[in-house]
Amino acid sequence: MTRTNAALLYHPDSFQIKRNELKGRHVASASFLEGYVRHGGSEEIIGAVPDLSFREPFVASVTEYGAGRTGGPAPRADVISTGDHARLGQIGTLFCADPMLERFARRRAEAGHRTYSLCGITHTISSKEVQAGLASYLTMPLQPWDALICTSRAVRDVVEGLHQRYAERLAAVQGARPKQQARLETIPLGLDAAFYARHGADAEARATLRSRLGVAEDDILVLFLGRLAFHAKAHPYPMYVAMQRAQERLKQDGRQLHFLMTGQFANKHVGPTFRDSAREACPDVPVHFLDGTPGPESWASWAAADVFLSLSDNIQESFGITPIEAMAAGLPCVVSDWDGYKDTVPDREVGFRVPTRMIPGGFGAGLAKSYADGATTYDRFIGTVCLMTQVDVDAAAQAIWRLATSPDMRRRMGAAGRARAHTVYDWSAVVPRYQELWTELAEIRAVAGDAPPVPSGPAPVLEDPTTVFAGFASQRFDGDTLVTAIRDPEAIGRLLANGMTNFTPGLVLDAQGCAALNDRIAAGASRLSDLTAAVPANDRARLLRTVIWLAKFGAVSLSP
Repeated sequence: MTRTNAALLYHPDSFQIKRNELKGRHVASASFLEGYVRHGGSEEIIGAVPDLSFREPFVASVTEYGAGRTGGPAPRADVISTGDHARLGQIGTLFCADPMLERFARRRAEAGHRTYSLCGITHTISSKEVQAGLASYLTMPLQPWDALICTSRAVRDVVEGLHQRYAERLAAVQGARPKQQARLETIPLGLDAAFYARHGADAEARATLRSRLGVAEDDILVLFLGRLAFHAKAHPYPMYVAMQRAQERLKQDGRQLHFLMTGQFANKHVGPTFRDSAREACPDVPVHFLDGTPGPESWASWAAADVFLSLSDNIQESFGITPIEAMAAGLPCVVSDWDGYKDTVPDREVGFRVPTRMIPGGFGAGLAKSYADGATTYDRFIGTVCLMTQVDVDAAAQAIWRLATSPDMRRRMGAAGRARAHTVYDWSAVVPRYQELWTELAEIRAVAGDAPPVPSGPAPVLEDPTTVFAGFASQRFDGDTLVTAIRDPEAIGRLLANGMTNFTPGLVLDAQGCAALNDRIAAGASRLSDLTAAVPANDRARLLRTVIWLAKFGAVSLSP
């Protein structure tokens, strides 16, 4: 198939990775630009910019990335204005590194809907601004020759659900159900697989970092790499608990686990909380912290580690590039069965996916309204949903233990992951999928008739996240779920007192209520429906939140 290129919407801030508060979307955008320059096969890379002063950083980036291009000379680079409809029409597609297409769809209408195609891509989809932008796909003048790339099947399901529910609302108000015109396509993010393979195999970096951390040759170093934000990425406490339980099983073999967390703390106050909670939850496992700013120190993490661990439990995450980086580096993965990880990490092939649960849909409507009205911040919103999401810490501990005790399994899964990263997720495989999509959009646009009118209407109020993101989790949390008490009843008091694990007032039962709940559970395995039936109706929502919260941090266990 012909490979069509596009003009790339460019703002320096979106592509800058040498910064404080580095986020996944920055890394993904910069990585895409590098991959596109090296594997797009174009003689000229065009940036569409809102300000022509952005030409210099765009050309500098393309020149830098083009120096590593193989199979031809480095491409030229230039910019055009985002309002240059004639030039965009010649190129054929404007690619935006986000899903917010409304401003461009309405501006394009001035020149004619068929002038060129628009293509966006999802990153975080949990904010009210992004969800309103996605809902507006039904009311803005998007066309069948436009597209939104969803980076995972879980994200695509969320987008389709948002569109379905908003269409029903518009139909109730306006008497007609609008159709979402733009094409939804599932294409993953990519990476330079050879880069991570090279750093993962760096024996000198491995020996140096392990020596610096005090990790003996026979010790097992488990790595988490990513933003260190317990409210917005992957809550560390369940990972600490899983590491501790795996270490308790390893004692009989005389083996020692270490846990390395490489990343940037969300703010200066978070670091002590991470360290204090590590001492509380995994006292037998040394926990090390390393700066995650891209550079030789953070890259050495891939070489030093034996296993990669990421128990993502946050709706802010939608794809998750770090497990793919780990696979490219040759590390077996233990990840949550959550969002994009469901696609990227085949269970028992390149690692293990750990079951997840979320509180049933309908229990987050008040939280969503509070966030939509501005009474709750975005960080508090996603952090509270995180507290209502459970990753099975016992299953995680079992997976860590299995990998720690089997060098052959680590080698086999690491090799399978390295091969998968290269064949499926390397930019040389992903960029052509973008170009094939842009070609198909051009073919649709070429034979299309006049664009149909598009209804207008207000964006919806933010929806209940426990409904919107229900598909991110892998197991049901319902009345038939069995709740079993496990060990250490004093853990409940520690969880209530810890600002990392209990930061939303009123979300869960107080100490007295938790003690009463624990007494009922300790009497034997109980169905969740039995526990809720034993309390007044107005206390049931908090009880449900408390049960999944306790399970999240390993104080009780859940089973179907």
